Amino acid sequence: MKLMKKMAFVFVCILALGASATVAAYPTKPITMVVGYAAGGGTHLAAEILAPGAEKFLGQPLEIVCKPGAGGAIGTTYVAKAPKDGYTILYATLSLPTAPLLGKVGYKTDEFVGVAQCSDVASVLAVRADAPFNNAKEMVEWAKAHPGQFSWSHPGVGSSLHIQGANAIYQMGIANVTKDIPAKGTAPGIANVLGGHVTAISSFFPALSENVKAGQMKVIGVVGLKRLEELPDVPTFDEQGYPALVTSWRGVFCHKDVPMEIRKYLEEAFAKIIASTEYQERAKKLGEPQVYANSEEFTKVLMKGHEDMSVLVKAIGLAK
Repeated sequence: MKLMKKMAFVFVCILALGASATVAAYPTKPITMVVGYAAGGGTHLAAEILAPGAEKFLGQPLEIVCKPGAGGAIGTTYVAKAPKDGYTILYATLSLPTAPLLGKVGYKTDEFVGVAQCSDVASVLAVRADAPFNNAKEMVEWAKAHPGQFSWSHPGVGSSLHIQGANAIYQMGIANVTKDIPAKGTAPGIANVLGGHVTAISSFFPALSENVKAGQMKVIGVVGLKRLEELPDVPTFDEQGYPALVTSWRGVFCHKDVPMEIRKYLEEAFAKIIASTEYQERAKKLGEPQVYANSEEFTKVLMKGHEDMSVLVKAIGLAK
């Protein structure tokens, strides 16, 4: 019996040493960062600016992979089910704690911990340039005068853009006369607006900036506390009398079961990436509002997001 206990103890020690060695060697191959949205959308573009030069700080390349669908839940679920070895991490938005409140998904919010917050982003509602209204008041009047004809797009139920857009529609008092039409990403949603199939889109401005510059689209209002630097002449919905203030943070997460040593390594590496001059310049060019939080702080932001969204989705009639 004593011999068996000694052998068991030795076996456990060997396993522990093996695990420690694996952690100490991390990373030995590229790290995949999953984005739960289609390529070309605002969240994907924001994630991509982390990748150039990341190898300098991570020790391995950072590869961005899009797994769109279900308002970000497909990508998040993929990471939740992946091996907990730090090689599959997540770039997510407010949709991470929101999607589980709207229906059944393959993960729970508290399965994830923050690695680094990168930004806090206001969205916009935009329409085709020839739409018969130019501001929120005119849009409300038109929607009420044409019940059922106003439709709006977002990249999936539970996405941050869905919640932000739905909140704006709710605050304007036109939820009962509008149609909510999800798309498979922001780019398809923009195409639907330009094609006349959908009236408006909830989007982050960088994804449609070229369409606005080209005179194809116009922005009706900003969902957030203040105007965007890129759109100094476009008022917020709050300024127009409709208090749509929900913004969306964006950042890096990993599963809580990833070893603490690896989580710490990722936290320190991403802090350096975000602080680098190169990243700062790319973020400024993209128009990505930079707001950093470390792992502990960002995890608190995540859980507060879950609490806040629990209240909001009930108020705007989206809770399941």
